[in-house]
Amino acid sequence: MSKNGDDRTVSNNFGSTLKYWREKRGMSLQELFEKTGVSNGYISRLERGERKAPSVPISAKLADALGIPLSLLLDVSTSETPIDEAPLVAELILYHDCKKDTDNLLNKEEKESFIQIIEFILEMSWGEDNRIKQLFDLSELIDDFKEVSK
Repeated sequence: MSKNGDDRTVSNNFGSTLKYWREKRGMSLQELFEKTGVSNGYISRLERGERKAPSVPISAKLADALGIPLSLLLDVSTSETPIDEAPLVAELILYHDCKKDTDNLLNKEEKESFIQIIEFILEMSWGEDNRIKQLFDLSELIDDFKEVSK
């Protein structure tokens, strides 16, 4: 990366981030259009990754309408993380505070239980012959998570 930061780019997750926050705010494409003046077709293409990040003024309108900081929407990064440097999902959960809702963080037991669910899903073979059993096993893990979350 150059010393003046010229190599910085907007994350490839712009569209996913935009869609996440729009849905989290309970907004339709039409509602976001009405608040920003950015066409719902263009917003849809951004969310599907058919378009890269828009200009800063348009990004600022979208962030403002969603009630989030522009930096969160842009997620400016220096580059994509090389695969050998990327953390495992379990590491992200274990080493960072994660909110389970607006007022509460996941505690140690909840994190461990949540990691079990994720690892189970990632390791599932998901064949026709064992799908029902795997769904049952997954539901048991979810029950365990709900129990430690009380």
